[in-house]
Amino acid sequence: MKKSLTLSLLLVAIATFSFSTNTVSAAPKAKGLVSIQKEIKKASPKQPIIFSHRGSPYNAPEHSFAGYDNAIKDGSHFIEQDVWLSKDNKLYVTHDNNLKRTTGKNIEVSKSTSKQLSKVKLRNGEKLHQLKDVFKHYQKNVHYIIEAKKNSGDNTDTEKALATQLNKSKMNNNVIIQDTDIGGIELLHSFKPQKNVPYLWLMEASGEDQYLENIKVAPSYITFLSLDAQQATPKIIKAIHKRNMLSDLWTIQTYNDNYNAIKHNKADSIFTNNTKETKHLINKWK
Repeated sequence: MKKSLTLSLLLVAIATFSFSTNTVSAAPKAKGLVSIQKEIKKASPKQPIIFSHRGSPYNAPEHSFAGYDNAIKDGSHFIEQDVWLSKDNKLYVTHDNNLKRTTGKNIEVSKSTSKQLSKVKLRNGEKLHQLKDVFKHYQKNVHYIIEAKKNSGDNTDTEKALATQLNKSKMNNNVIIQDTDIGGIELLHSFKPQKNVPYLWLMEASGEDQYLENIKVAPSYITFLSLDAQQATPKIIKAIHKRNMLSDLWTIQTYNDNYNAIKHNKADSIFTNNTKETKHLINKWK
């Protein structure tokens, strides 16, 4: 997902985690988990859905099992995965194609084989996870919100690989698919197994007027329309609701971010870096 992440990597690097390179703890189960359709049905400004952005990046490496565990223990029902396709067609969970920022290794997923990527470690010693391994570890004990990442001008191989993995892991009923590229969404929606999967369009616009135009042309099967929380206005949220779609804001990092998203703009769902704080504030401001 194209969202800025300004939290200090140093804090993550020096934190103590229960994971080692050889042992992985049993995955926690999301408390009170219901079907995605029920989650969507009850979503509202008073009870917005929390999407745990890249897991729990305020206290664990992005897309690590440690981070996902923390998010689930903090009350999340949805953990996020950004996926890149390797040179040998394996889906790896990472926001960045180049792994320098998150692992210290100057290597690109799209230009590397799984043999090369198997040697790369996250900053807490965990391996760089493949999507299939995330599914295997957490199974249906939590829901997933996934974006197929690719470089500008790339083909649709990543979307096709994502559809294949969802089918193989039998996760079509446990996932929301997100994308900035409406073409990628249209392709995945054209596949029969992904026809009824909820979709979230990460809209990109320079201001309110452009967002309003995007909302008008959004395909009717879209469930969520998402935008940068810093650009959100009540008028945009109202226009989304007028299309009978749910509003989503990203990325929530501070108390003020939470206040603006929950109290002022009244979003139906939000991506947060700190699930525990966001959940606490939602309950406080009901």
